[in-house]
Amino acid sequence: MNILLTGATGFIGNAVLCELLRQGHRITACCRHPEQLLIDHPNLTPLKLDFAKAGAIDSWLPHLQAVDAIVNCVGIIAENKNQSFAQLHTQAPVALFEAGAQAGVKKIVQLSALGADADAESAYHLSKKAADVALQELVVDWFVLQPSLVYGQGGQSSGLFHAFAALPVHLLPDGGHQLLQPIHIDDVAATVCRCLEPAVSGRKTLALVGPSPITYADWLQGLRRRLGKPKAKTYSIPYHYALIMAGFGKWLGEPILSKDNVAMLNRGNCADPGPLTQFLGRAPVNLNEQWFEQAASQAERWHAGLYFLKPLLRYTIAFVWLWSGITSLFFYPHQLSYQLLAPLGVNGLGAPIALYGLAAMDIALGLATLVRFMINKLLLWQFWIVLGYSLVVALCLPAFVFHPFGPLLKNLPFLMCLLMFRAMEGEQS
Repeated sequence: MNILLTGATGFIGNAVLCELLRQGHRITACCRHPEQLLIDHPNLTPLKLDFAKAGAIDSWLPHLQAVDAIVNCVGIIAENKNQSFAQLHTQAPVALFEAGAQAGVKKIVQLSALGADADAESAYHLSKKAADVALQELVVDWFVLQPSLVYGQGGQSSGLFHAFAALPVHLLPDGGHQLLQPIHIDDVAATVCRCLEPAVSGRKTLALVGPSPITYADWLQGLRRRLGKPKAKTYSIPYHYALIMAGFGKWLGEPILSKDNVAMLNRGNCADPGPLTQFLGRAPVNLNEQWFEQAASQAERWHAGLYFLKPLLRYTIAFVWLWSGITSLFFYPHQLSYQLLAPLGVNGLGAPIALYGLAAMDIALGLATLVRFMINKLLLWQFWIVLGYSLVVALCLPAFVFHPFGPLLKNLPFLMCLLMFRAMEGEQS
């Protein structure tokens, strides 16, 4: 079949893409950054298109000629200044579905979410539900797939949950008794491919869940075993305190950690696996065999341990620069600063200019770090600045090298922190 696949570089979309190509389909892979498609295959045609700017039918019609099926895998777990639930989950998909119906597309598969139903309350679920309803009203063979928590290598939510699991203490909302029914990414991809088989008729809504539910508390302990760690201590916290704590997610740069997602967790996320078992002709893979009994890789263990330390490292670096500048301006006696500058050849009018100029630079670097302004280049600039003045001070003021408190030598671990944080930022971007 000729298939238009959206969200091809995402966790679910990429897994679906690989499985569709394996089965011999011809794929037009729609995504914002086609250069992130690592697959080189003769049946793959990249298409650069931003969902946030594709809310009209005319945006899609030119790309649907001779297309047999549409698979929509676009989804975000949290909004930002460039992407909203309304744009990505409702407006663009509805336009795509209506364009597909006009173009004579035979099948449309929509990756929705478990909970996008009559009881939906969160903006995430409501936006998914609106697109589902619009699709269900069209005269096409449609499938609305509603996955629970999807796990597997490379999943964003898997990274966050591993980070929570790695903590020595698990703070569990209302004791962590909420039920989840995670499904493996391979089962999601297999279900999409099953929907596209010619003999399979559409107009179906199907919950994608694992064979049995698990409590949130047991889910974290299972992930902790994967990481090779002993059982963690657990403490129950009232639900309203969990909501307050989730509000700090944006300060940690963690979009999944939000009040809405805590509310969705509290609602529970499970369903009867029978319909999926019947549809696939087999049971979904077992969570223990596919996940808990497979030891985490070294990269996964490092990622889990550094997950929450990374944003704290950024704030620490910013604080060092800000406090250095503020101290130079307001707390440390200027006359003593001038005495330190003199051996460097900075005297007279140049001394206050250097003092105020360097203090302003420190404050600017701190603020730029807080807002992540050109962060990779910024961190490299900071590295060379710190290395440069460390060498100058070592040559002109050697007493600081041999000082018992090591005021200059402490720049060495700071330099390593800058390089490590830059490496982690580069991995993210």
